[in-house]
Amino acid sequence: MAVNGIDTTGASGIASKTNKTDTSNTLDKDAFLQLLVTQMQYQDPLEPTDNTEYMSQLAQFSELESMNNLNTAYSNSQALGLVGEYVILNTTDASGNLKQVGGLVQYVTVSNNQALLYVNDKYYTMDEFDSVVDWDYIEYMNSSNNATDKTEGTDNGDAEGNDDDKTVPTDESNE
Repeated sequence: MAVNGIDTTGASGIASKTNKTDTSNTLDKDAFLQLLVTQMQYQDPLEPTDNTEYMSQLAQFSELESMNNLNTAYSNSQALGLVGEYVILNTTDASGNLKQVGGLVQYVTVSNNQALLYVNDKYYTMDEFDSVVDWDYIEYMNSSNNATDKTEGTDNGDAEGNDDDKTVPTDESNE
């Protein structure tokens, strides 16, 4: 079912870019199977490796892949639960400095098995997610910061007896 007004074309570019950086440091299932086939090809024909060892390695691999899939599904379900929440994200800017971005999660897109949060008209990965903040708390902090700014930064001499802010009662019967 397509939803009008939601553009997810940028999401695939973000997901593919992050997946490329992740695969450079880890072995995936394809690399494991390639190693297993290579090991079978170059074994000593006079003393072949026991079948139980291969089965054990395959079982360990299957278990690892299942846990990885479960972790991905759990992470994606967590992301889906963030829709409508105000979140804080740790991102890096163009110069590589760490900065925090806050905003409302408008929607979540899952692209290449990776959940992407759409916040402030930009996609962010779950790796950048830091925390969820209650909207009432943000309003309270903003109002207390505004009150502090008004009392600290606007000293116009009212403490010295300036009566400019006082209202003068009017006598409506004389009109």
